[in-house]
Amino acid sequence: MLLPMETIVDRIQLALNKADIKWSAAALKIGLSAQAASNWKKGKIGRETVEKLADLLNVDAGWLLTGNGSENSQQNEGTPVVTWESPDDLDLDKYVIIPHVEVKFSAGNGHLAAYEPSQRDIGSAHLLSWVHKKKISPKNLMTVDIDGDSMEPNIKSGSVVMLDKSINTLEQVQSGKVYAIRYGNELKIKRLSRRFDGALIIDSDNPQYQREIVEADQLEHIGIIGKYVSHTFDGEI
Repeated sequence: MLLPMETIVDRIQLALNKADIKWSAAALKIGLSAQAASNWKKGKIGRETVEKLADLLNVDAGWLLTGNGSENSQQNEGTPVVTWESPDDLDLDKYVIIPHVEVKFSAGNGHLAAYEPSQRDIGSAHLLSWVHKKKISPKNLMTVDIDGDSMEPNIKSGSVVMLDKSINTLEQVQSGKVYAIRYGNELKIKRLSRRFDGALIIDSDNPQYQREIVEADQLEHIGIIGKYVSHTFDGEI
């Protein structure tokens, strides 16, 4: 007879192995930082996070928490495994589809592009409970592709970034937060701050990139497209 996995860490590791997902990647997929996975490995993980992991990994949350019952969420809940190949298969009371737009933002020296995104027929499914926790209206969300290393190690090149497009004016900028911007004809993902004299400071997380400063009389060249909400990265971390 198989004995239950002894600790929650063991059970998470088993579920991650079966889903072929790394610890840090799982953290990113549920809207947390990759560093959060380090605490999970020490057993420091809250019930709400466990429930999100269970949804992501298609296992029963009760089994993850206690080791009791079956790990298979289908057996415990009596519901079919959700396939995300077709939006019609999703429970719209539980999930929301965030549209992905055909525009690429630079985490580097900028892409020359006009911001006229055309929505693809595909998107990414997210738990409504997670969106509500962020206190964001789903209709204001979209995802975009990122190219470049200026925001590494926090946002890697090739990541997909979720934006809140209701945050779209300089007056809404919170110092130290990340935004998608249009700077002249360039599209960028950068960390913004306001200086005492009204100038805009544009920073990269990668120390190899220099700070940019847009003086107050040049702010007409800056457009705020949206505020960073979260990101996912499917490559190696």
